[in-house]
Amino acid sequence: MKTKNQRKTEIKEPSPYISPVELVERWRCARSSVDRIAQRAGMKRLYLGEGKSGIVRYLRKEVEAYEESRLI
Repeated sequence: MKTKNQRKTEIKEPSPYISPVELVERWRCARSSVDRIAQRAGMKRLYLGEGKSGIVRYLRKEVEAYEESRLI
């Protein structure tokens, strides 16, 4: 069994999903811009829950592929 200290030092892999708020910070733009860019790029969205309290996540691989395609 792992001790509390061993669990803290483990390197966690990033989640396969990324939130719109993370993209706001990553791209330094407004939430509405994130939504518009993702829609135009055809990024898939994962919806958890319903209505205003629902959660949206994007696939990290798609976000990274989009960023790579935009480099000039």
